[in-house]
Amino acid sequence: MTISGGRTGLMPAAFRHKRNFALGLASEVAAPLLRPIASALSKGPITPPSQWRKGLIIAHNHIGDVLYRTPSLRALLEGLPRCEWSFLTTRSSADVLKGNPHISGILPWNRGDNSWDIDSVHRKELAARRFDVALCTNTLRHYPDFILATTLGIPNRAGFTYKGLSGLITHPVPIDFPSPYAGYFRTMVGELIGRTPDWPLTPEIFLNESDSAEAQAVLAASGISGQKPVVACSLTTRQARGNWPVEFMVRSLNRARESMEIDVVLCGTASDRERLNAIGAELLGGNVYIVAGALSLRGFAAFLRYCSALFTLDSGPRHLGNAVGTRVLFARNMSHSQVEAGKYCATETDIAPEGEYLSDEQIQSVAASSSVSACARKIIETVQSGARRA
Repeated sequence: MTISGGRTGLMPAAFRHKRNFALGLASEVAAPLLRPIASALSKGPITPPSQWRKGLIIAHNHIGDVLYRTPSLRALLEGLPRCEWSFLTTRSSADVLKGNPHISGILPWNRGDNSWDIDSVHRKELAARRFDVALCTNTLRHYPDFILATTLGIPNRAGFTYKGLSGLITHPVPIDFPSPYAGYFRTMVGELIGRTPDWPLTPEIFLNESDSAEAQAVLAASGISGQKPVVACSLTTRQARGNWPVEFMVRSLNRARESMEIDVVLCGTASDRERLNAIGAELLGGNVYIVAGALSLRGFAAFLRYCSALFTLDSGPRHLGNAVGTRVLFARNMSHSQVEAGKYCATETDIAPEGEYLSDEQIQSVAASSSVSACARKIIETVQSGARRA
């Protein structure tokens, strides 16, 4: 067992709670027992990456988390060109991978946040595919990935072992902690292909003409003239905590509109419509457009290409905006590590101040002391630097 502050071994600094560190420590004590058990379950020998032919990518499966992996899929395929890669995810996130030329299969079989949450039929199908390797890429809840890959009998299992359970991993990957979330998979890929992980972290989504046509139809139906810069706003999120106050963002938008003519489009799902209507009418004076439930995920990404900027909470739309090259102004989720959840693309700007691992009450206090005028200036600067027009 290794306990270290470096890139390998159990890393105490990565644990926010003493209980989790104790569990990680216990898993390392048990590593000599776990290794033979994992070996007995394996349906093949441990081999070097050059001999892999069928690989499974296991990841945290929110839209943003899937997009975090996409900047490194090209390098993975180029570095191991004889291996075909399948990506395990949820049905709701699978669309961001559609048309990606760097993977051979999309498996939308996850039913929840944990990778092991798969029904028995699809679990049997995964096992029957006899993958040579599983890349266990989740750094937040790593153990479902490790256990799923082991119980499927996949003989080669690559993963970060800095939080424990190294006895289930055959190809441990050193980690640079903390790094942007998108950087962790890049580190893994670089380690496996023997290349310095220095390529850009800009996510990729491969849109088609149908996606563009869907976006254009919604633009035409909404009545947006295109005479003013369009600012898309995503002010809802399914993240339960750590979110920047929407009231602050709305006040900043209003202040920006006092100095610059812009068309504001409030975006969301059909279930967000009532709330967005209320925000538009009560807080933004009614002079806004509402696009809620009118676009598919890919259609929304195409819609963002026609916008000068996206003003958003730290949620899926942030990463879609990054993927299509729209200027993004986002409020970082401050309940996470500032480095991990912070800026990772040149085209995005974080409006949240210094701070991490804050409670919702602390975030409200920080927002109350933040400058609305300064945020409004950032909105104007972001719009002016964006080249897109509806």
